[in-house]
Amino acid sequence: MIGMQNNTIIATFVIIAAALSLVGTSYFVTEAYAQSGRTQCQTGALIGYGGTIFGVANVCTNGYTINVDLATNYLPKEGWVFNAWLVDDSFEGSGYPLVMGKILDSGTLSFDEIQTNARTWTDIVVTQQPANSLSPLPSWSNSVAQTWLIPPFGQ
Repeated sequence: MIGMQNNTIIATFVIIAAALSLVGTSYFVTEAYAQSGRTQCQTGALIGYGGTIFGVANVCTNGYTINVDLATNYLPKEGWVFNAWLVDDSFEGSGYPLVMGKILDSGTLSFDEIQTNARTWTDIVVTQQPANSLSPLPSWSNSVAQTWLIPPFGQ
């Protein structure tokens, strides 16, 4: 009877170990695919009017994935929100703005996405917009901060 219990315990352990190895393997295969290039990161100040440091942005890419983390101590005025945007150079590029979302009340924003070419972005811009705005477009006249991305961005 004790031998059968030991065999059951061993068999259960083997099944659990096999299942965990499959889960772990699929995770690493997915990560290897998503991060098939060398990851490069940069940290820069979000500069506001008059050279005021509005916050900080950390951006990482391997060409296919982009990860952006923003932090600020500023709060938007009552009834408004801060939105963060990735911009493809409005002078020589498409000028396309991709909204990364609202900066949370904690003053942080995290954005992760797999893209065809994550290196096209040249700027991060933070705008202040009405909280109830239905427009999917940035309110450039209400820009409050910006940082320029250095190579490998802008390609």
